[in-house]
Amino acid sequence: MSQLIVSPEITVQKYAEYLQIMEPVVRDIELKVYPVISNLISDINRRKKLSLIREDLKVLGFSITNISTEFDADFEIPFALGIMYVLEGSSLGGRVILKNIENQLGFTAECGAQYFAGYKENTGSLWKSFVSEMVRYEQEQGCGDVIIEGANFAFRLIFEYLETGNK
Repeated sequence: MSQLIVSPEITVQKYAEYLQIMEPVVRDIELKVYPVISNLISDINRRKKLSLIREDLKVLGFSITNISTEFDADFEIPFALGIMYVLEGSSLGGRVILKNIENQLGFTAECGAQYFAGYKENTGSLWKSFVSEMVRYEQEQGCGDVIIEGANFAFRLIFEYLETGNK
């Protein structure tokens, strides 16, 4: 699924399935992880993209799922920062995916591919500001290992969800 989303062989069905898998991940991270770090990340509310993924699914004619993920748990601040690192980093990759979705399926940043358009022209600057705030916290707290654990946790789960279809 991860490779197909950037492939010329992507179909509307597979694109929608990808979004259906990512929707509960984004939902649970925004609901459970963001509040933990809301005092550290100054623009956390600007970074919410759940409504974008849901709007894309609506445009595609697909529904959201009510699957729970392992992101629906309580996390400590440094672990939560690691999780957010992965989700925020995916915004950079989303720009590449957006180009493929536009070229292969005709959906745009305004209609059908809003999630991958994410922060649009602000993607780079928002990434840099997030990393800056995360690094500052790590330097103050000396918790780099826990941040990395959180990132590894997120990478592993998202990979598993995409490989298994979140079943």
